[in-house]
Amino acid sequence: MLALWHHILAIGTAHGVNPWVFAALYLTHHPLFWGTMAWLAVRVRAKKPVVGVITLAAFFWFLPYAYIFLFGRGLPLWSYAVAAVFFAVGGTHAWKEVRRRLKR
Repeated sequence: MLALWHHILAIGTAHGVNPWVFAALYLTHHPLFWGTMAWLAVRVRAKKPVVGVITLAAFFWFLPYAYIFLFGRGLPLWSYAVAAVFFAVGGTHAWKEVRRRLKR
């Protein structure tokens, strides 16, 4: 396990990102994102504008990955594809979840 952690630190150093910062952003983005989703549901039911809330939710969802893409150096091309897949799958799941909750 310690060898894995040293490997992760070496990768982070090689690409100019701090794994601790990424982990903190990753752990905090979930409650922020789902809190925004709850706020979105309230605004939809109240028939209020939702564009800003959707933008904020997308920001929170992509925040840890944005850290890597903004501050990382020499990232392989496949990492962009993986992030796009995460964003698409996560966004699709969130969209379905919000629609399911709004139907209740």
